[in-house]
Amino acid sequence: MRLAIAFLLFALLGCGSSGQRFHGVYAVTGTAYFSIQDIGHSSAQVLDTFRVSEGTASDLLLTDAAGRCSLLADIEGDRAVLRPGGSCTYPGDNGLTVTVTLTRGTFSLSDGSGRFDMAGLATATAWGRRYPGSFFQNATLTRVGD
Repeated sequence: MRLAIAFLLFALLGCGSSGQRFHGVYAVTGTAYFSIQDIGHSSAQVLDTFRVSEGTASDLLLTDAAGRCSLLADIEGDRAVLRPGGSCTYPGDNGLTVTVTLTRGTFSLSDGSGRFDMAGLATATAWGRRYPGSFFQNATLTRVGD
């Protein structure tokens, strides 16, 4: 009887998270573009490492190795769509700090590599002031671990 109940639960619940194919560690490379009021337009090379794991409030949780970024994503077909509102904070030169807040983004895979693109608001903090702006990132990713 217990075996029958366990089998039934397994059949009803499936064999695990539908996002397991995304789980792993990825090298992210690309370019982020910024337009910030009173500071100007700039671009920065993106060189980062992200871990993708099962989320508790979403299908997936994406975190960077340095602990500056934690993003929620939900699986839609063959890609993960980043939830708006997630943010990342990056230190810059001369005391400048930039916080990006997502309005849209996707994480997609094919044979261990793929795309990690996102866009949203950017806020630079420097010299005791906050400067509003926007950003977008175009990046590729490569699986480097489990």
